[in-house]
Amino acid sequence: MVFESLLSSCLVKKLKSLHLDGNLFDSFTGEISDEIGVFENLVDLSLIHNNVSGPIPMSICQNLRSIKSLDISENNFNGSIPECLVSLSKLKSLVISDNQLSGPLPISLGSLSNLEILDIASNNFEGDVSEVHFANLTKLIEIHASENNLTMKVSSYWTPPFSLDSMELRNWNLGPHFPVWLKSQKNISEIDMSSTGISDAIPSWLWNFSSYNKYGCLSIDLSENQMYGEIPEFPKDGSYNLNLSYNKLTGSLPHIPVGGILDLSNNYLAGSISNFLCYRKTQAREVMALYLENNLLSGKIPNCWMYWPSLLMIDLDNNNLTGKIPSSIGSLHELRSLHIHNNSLIGEIPEPLKNCSALRVLDLSFNKLVGTIPRWIGSLPMLRFLVLRSNNLTDHIPVELCKLSSLQVLDASNNNLTGIVPKCFKNLTAMTSSLNQSMLPSFVFGTTIQWSRENANLVIKGRENQYDSILYLLSALDLSDNKLSGEIPEELTSLQALLSLNLSGNYLSGSIPKKIGSMAELESLDLSRNRLSGHIPSGMSSLKFLSFLNLSYNNLSGEIPTSTQLQTMDASGFIGNKLCGPPLLIKCREDHLTLNRDASSEDGERKDDEYWFRLGIGMGFGVSFVGVIGPLLVCGFWRRAYFWFFEEYVWYKFVDYCIKIKYMF
Repeated sequence: MVFESLLSSCLVKKLKSLHLDGNLFDSFTGEISDEIGVFENLVDLSLIHNNVSGPIPMSICQNLRSIKSLDISENNFNGSIPECLVSLSKLKSLVISDNQLSGPLPISLGSLSNLEILDIASNNFEGDVSEVHFANLTKLIEIHASENNLTMKVSSYWTPPFSLDSMELRNWNLGPHFPVWLKSQKNISEIDMSSTGISDAIPSWLWNFSSYNKYGCLSIDLSENQMYGEIPEFPKDGSYNLNLSYNKLTGSLPHIPVGGILDLSNNYLAGSISNFLCYRKTQAREVMALYLENNLLSGKIPNCWMYWPSLLMIDLDNNNLTGKIPSSIGSLHELRSLHIHNNSLIGEIPEPLKNCSALRVLDLSFNKLVGTIPRWIGSLPMLRFLVLRSNNLTDHIPVELCKLSSLQVLDASNNNLTGIVPKCFKNLTAMTSSLNQSMLPSFVFGTTIQWSRENANLVIKGRENQYDSILYLLSALDLSDNKLSGEIPEELTSLQALLSLNLSGNYLSGSIPKKIGSMAELESLDLSRNRLSGHIPSGMSSLKFLSFLNLSYNNLSGEIPTSTQLQTMDASGFIGNKLCGPPLLIKCREDHLTLNRDASSEDGERKDDEYWFRLGIGMGFGVSFVGVIGPLLVCGFWRRAYFWFFEEYVWYKFVDYCIKIKYMF
């Protein structure tokens, strides 16, 4: 039981602060006994991040009357909040988040008149919350109650007794109307009402909090609701971290004084982005992330990026943007992620982008870009994901790409690339060794960007999917649907951490590399629609993680190697060849109708049979010729007898036969 080792101490009653926070290597388990009540002078109790289970003991509120701060978050407590908490009149901070607590919130919470911080997030609480629950919480400044199944039911005329700095009610039921009571919270600086069932227009007074609160910055998250209408104009002063994604907002982009992050993705915003991007008032802002993807934005991307020098992430995917990529993007020296997927951009990839040396992700796929893959891309040392799919890029794959030792995903499929697959791809070391957390960009694990996320549309296992949360665990090479020729380099098999390899739809010839079996992590392999010949290497049967294989429409022959993996593949992945054996229905036999079991021995036997056949014809002709002509040349008597036989005997017999026939008719 927790605390048993402490109870024998004579200093127990004098203890005022007790912190027994756990960690990954050392944490408390079991239940808290009622004997915790002996710590009667305790003011501060913290049991963060342990494996303590069971209900919250009654002795906490019956005996610890002096306690001001109680933090039992990140444990496995269950049951309900005890009603006796009302007796903890001195309690200022109650943190019970990330447990398994359930049931309705007790009305007695509203009696904790000294409570300043209430954190009940990530539990299983349910039921209604009314004005009574907040009746005497006049000192409350923070409420964190997200990830519960609670419904706010208060009068539309209710004025809360508290003045909040921070409010997080994600996944509550607050709708359908926007909560009017929020208007009274003049000092609030952080609002999270995402996924709360609100179906209403954004009230214009919402932006005014920025100028009231002491921080001068307002963070608002109203994502995943049904907010509609246009975004109201913002005050001239103020600064905003704003997440309005996944709503039904319309109209154009207003002038937004962004202070950190702006996420307006997945709405119906339309029109040009020039007025927003080129508004000079924003140039002094420390903006880190700009998410405008999945809208109806149109027109050219303006050449105003010099006003946004602190940008780390830009996402303009899935809009109707046209024109060229502006050169001023090259002024964003801290840029780590650039997404302009699925627009109608033209022109070449601008050379000033080489100045973005911190770039990790570059996704320009599904546009109309022309020219070559720039050689200078090889000078971006941090680049991990390069996606150029479905453009009009031409010429060879530059060998400078082989300098990208951090590259995990290279997708240049569906272009007009020519030449060979570079042998130097073996230098892409991120594809040769398994990934670990230390290889991931620091901003993924940091808290600097709260809404940071990455995604890419990739074709793996024959299907196009969007990869986001697991993107940094992927390693893929896709050069499909180009005009590449030559053989598949044996060096490619050194990419032993590669999960997906797609070279389909090219003019590749020769055989499948014999060492293909060394690519032990391979889950998806597509070599279809090429000119490959020979047999399937037996080493392919050792790819134990392989779940998708497409070798169709080549010139492969022989028996499909036997293994648990290959025989369970779809037969369509082998058609269009001269293959036999499971999963195909064509059996491998010895006659001329089917193929032999071993393609290499079959080719050898066929060549041997052909050799001996030709040799036999030659020798037979030689023996016959020498056997007849030789004696005639050597022996004069035989030669005279031979010619007499044909000239005298055979000839006269023939003439006599002709005369008889003449007299008969």
